[in-house]
Amino acid sequence: MLSGLAGFSGPAAFAQSEIIEKSYTGTSTEKNAQAAKRDILDQANKKISEEFIKALIGDERYSKNKTLIQNKVERYPNRYIPVSKPGDLLQDAAGFKMTVALRVSLKDLKTLLQENSLLAENDTAPIILPLISFTDKVGLRSYRWWKPEEAQNKSFLISQNRQFENGLRSAFQKFNFYLIKASSLGPQVPNSVQNERLSLDDMQLMNQYFGAPMVVEGTVQYSKSPDASNRYRIEVKLLALQVSNGRPIADVSRRFDTDAGIFESSVDKKVREVVEATSQDLASQVYEVWQRGSLGSTVLRLTFRGRIPLNTQEAFKEKLRGQVREIRNIRERLISADAIAYEVDTNLNSRDFAAKLSNLEIDGRRWNSSAPSDTEVLLQVQR
Repeated sequence: MLSGLAGFSGPAAFAQSEIIEKSYTGTSTEKNAQAAKRDILDQANKKISEEFIKALIGDERYSKNKTLIQNKVERYPNRYIPVSKPGDLLQDAAGFKMTVALRVSLKDLKTLLQENSLLAENDTAPIILPLISFTDKVGLRSYRWWKPEEAQNKSFLISQNRQFENGLRSAFQKFNFYLIKASSLGPQVPNSVQNERLSLDDMQLMNQYFGAPMVVEGTVQYSKSPDASNRYRIEVKLLALQVSNGRPIADVSRRFDTDAGIFESSVDKKVREVVEATSQDLASQVYEVWQRGSLGSTVLRLTFRGRIPLNTQEAFKEKLRGQVREIRNIRERLISADAIAYEVDTNLNSRDFAAKLSNLEIDGRRWNSSAPSDTEVLLQVQR
């Protein structure tokens, strides 16, 4: 039997480490006390491990990789269950019974799953589509690969697009992400989305055509430097975006000034110097989100309305994690005398999330849950 555990003090100390406290009550038919105690401890580790791994990767993925998980993850519970505290061992006619208090480190469990390629949302490498527009304010020209009619007499900007595309592809490949070679795909883009500015609907249609659930959108702009007539400025703004819901994943913003010289050669030289580090910065941010298990998730705003004593506010996060296993990450966004608002990463929609919190009880008070919108879940104290 599994249940939440409130017996440990100081939950705030563990919030940043993603430590969750659980308890397990088991029975054993072993003949002696030591063997029974060891048996119930093993049961607790196995049951708790299975519960949290399924919450992180899903039942289907767990079943598909059960042997691998048993041999590479569940076999080493000490790596992610730092505390297993046995209670009193009770004996009756049927055998022995004992309750075990455990602390589970989600961070360490995710790391172990990641090491064995079990945490990714898909068995294949995540696919990314670059959607970067290039604007030359010196020569008054622009280029977007998805507008093939813009390719005429744009060899310099096409070359710049290729450099950024290659830099991003190389950076993302280090993390097993695949960035599509998009520069030659212009003729395949539907006329309806050959727009200067792409809306989220446009990007979602692109996803249907090219199978890329994530895009890197943004701008690279070239202009004269305000400091010297023969120097030039490069401004780069890139944003990694989750196409399904328009959620920003990562971003970089950089400004570079070239050495003195001819426009195209000076710009080309500077881009070659900086594109690798700029691309690596963006790819690293995306990888961190992916490693936390937040990629492919929905962001919900979760608001508790009611007076909540300061000394119990941190306990709310731990109770939520125990109640909704599909929570991947949770962050405070507003704390006041009569409300707490969190931002939650989850693979549930708002209605299903609210249903999971039906009749939630914390510190003796019950809360009613509702989903007033697709991005918000509201909880209010029952009257």
